[in-house]
Amino acid sequence: MNNRPLYENLDTAFVNLSALIKYLRQREFVGRIRVELNSYEADIVLHEENKIGIREHDRISGRTAEGEEVFQRLLIRAREPGGTIHVYQAIKEEKKIEFVPEVVAETTNGHKPVEKAVAVATSTNGTAAKSAKVEEVPAKTATVHHPKFPFDLSNRMENKARLSQLSDQDWQILLGLTGELLGIIDRTLAEAKLDFKLAFSKARSEISADYPFLHPTAKIFEYADGKVIMHEQVSPKLFVASIIESLRRILDKLGANTKFSEVYRLTIQKILALISHRQSFYDKFSITPQLKKIVGV
Repeated sequence: MNNRPLYENLDTAFVNLSALIKYLRQREFVGRIRVELNSYEADIVLHEENKIGIREHDRISGRTAEGEEVFQRLLIRAREPGGTIHVYQAIKEEKKIEFVPEVVAETTNGHKPVEKAVAVATSTNGTAAKSAKVEEVPAKTATVHHPKFPFDLSNRMENKARLSQLSDQDWQILLGLTGELLGIIDRTLAEAKLDFKLAFSKARSEISADYPFLHPTAKIFEYADGKVIMHEQVSPKLFVASIIESLRRILDKLGANTKFSEVYRLTIQKILALISHRQSFYDKFSITPQLKKIVGV
C-alpha cells in the first residue's frame, strides 16, 4: 500500500491536531499523520474500521513509546508553535491491464499463425502478475476510487477519543483528592520551613517531557494551598501517573537527606493515614498501589 501526500508542512501554530484527527476519522480516512517538533516526532496511523495507532520518538531522551499515554502527550505537545504536520493518505496498489500479442501457431488448413491478445495484470511497481488469455478485449486501466479532499465536516460520528475521559463529577473528585494529597504534604513540609511549592515545581519541570500538561508554560495545571485546577481534562491514568512521579522525586530527595529524616517519616505517616481514609476513592482511580509503592509499603 502506498502513501499519497495530502497535506504537508502544516504549522502547529495554526492547526489543532485533535480537531484534524476528528475530521479525518469522521471521513473514515485511512493513512498516516506525522508530527515533527524540535527533537521530537510522532506518527498517528489511522486504520480501517476507525482504529488508531500512535508511536513517538523523543530524540533527546532516546525514548520510543506507543499507546494511549503517548496520544495524550502528543495532543499537548502539538500546540507548540514551529512544528509541522503532514498527512498521507493510504492508497491501495492499483493494477492495470496491459495487452500484448501472443503468437499462437495455428497451421490448420495451411493458414499463417494468428495473433491473440493476452491480458497481463501489472502492478504499479511494474511487477507482472499471472497472465490470462483474453480475446478481443480493449485495453484499459482498472480504476480505484479514493475519497476526495478537502471534505466538509460532518457530525456523523462521535469523537471516540473522549471515551477514556471521566465524567465531570469524577474528574472533579480526582482533582479534589489530588489537591488534598498535595496539601497535606505541603503543610507538613512548611512546618519544617521547607518549600513544597518550589520542590513540586522543579519535579514537574523535570518530567514535563512525559507529562507536558504539568509544565508551567502549558498553563493547564495549577496548584496552590491544597487546591488543584486543570484547565482541561487529560487522561486520568496519565494525570495520576504524573502526580505520583512528581511526589516520588520529592520524597526520594527528602528521604536521602538525614537532616530531614524526621520530616520524611512524618510525611510518610500522613500519606499512609490518607490512603487508609480515602482508599475507596484511591482504588477507584488506581491511586492506591502507585502511592503505596513510593512510600515503601
